[in-house]
Amino acid sequence: MNSKRSRDSSSRSDNAVGKLILLGTPIGNLSDLSQRAIQVLAEADVIAAEDTRRLRILLSHCRIESKNIISIDANKEAQMSSKVIELITSGKTVVYTTDAGMPGISDPGSELINAVAKAGLPVDAVPGPSASILAASLSGLCERGFLFVGFLPVKPGPRKKSLETLSSSGFASIVFESPKRMEQTLRDVSEIYGGEHPVFVGRELTKMHQEIFFGTASGASDHFGGTSQRGEFVMVLGAKAVDESGSQGIRVLELVIEALSGPVAGTRAVAEELSVITGVGKNRIYNMLIQAQGRGS
Repeated sequence: MNSKRSRDSSSRSDNAVGKLILLGTPIGNLSDLSQRAIQVLAEADVIAAEDTRRLRILLSHCRIESKNIISIDANKEAQMSSKVIELITSGKTVVYTTDAGMPGISDPGSELINAVAKAGLPVDAVPGPSASILAASLSGLCERGFLFVGFLPVKPGPRKKSLETLSSSGFASIVFESPKRMEQTLRDVSEIYGGEHPVFVGRELTKMHQEIFFGTASGASDHFGGTSQRGEFVMVLGAKAVDESGSQGIRVLELVIEALSGPVAGTRAVAEELSVITGVGKNRIYNMLIQAQGRGS
């Protein structure tokens, strides 16, 4: 009887299925790693990492040694998903970490998660630090919700269009930006949102050289412009109020009629006023009005 029970237990163990665990890692200060995260890393059969060098630094900090580590960055994610599925199917627990923050949030992870879930295998997560959530909390601008868009487009045209869309959403927006584009992006924010619009900027959050800025778009542009910037930036753009009252709607209609019946020079001034009222970029409105004039609308 005991022998049979032992054989049954062994059979269940052989057929056991592991799982994928997404693990959030510190965005700067290694001490922000939770005790649960440390335990999960210590007990993992395999740890997959976006950057194995950063993972080894983290493991050293936690005094965790002799782990089976594999590399899965953005370029390897699709091809390595089958390997991870194979490991999980064989009963292994695979922990996945990215350079900082939660996997799949402006970081690799989404393809891996979808592949494992599609295979019908378990996926779990250990929550950790997130630059976007930290910025939302620090800014004081997100009480009524926010939109998180990650990195803005690199090219100026698409970047401005994205900011115009965000400005007319009625919500605060959280964006990441590289140091080399920070100055120009803040100029775009000042143009589209207005120089006095409330803005929060966090640089190198939780790190030794952390910098936190509360102020306006123009103030941020002055503060972070003109010098070579370093580090990782996250911005919170306060919600731009959208006045939906009847009087405002009438004023918009009056301005449109004025623009369509007047000269081009006057149209540009009207576009600027409409931009203030609607939250839509003035250049976009101007182009729309010129097109309408050309059609004889």
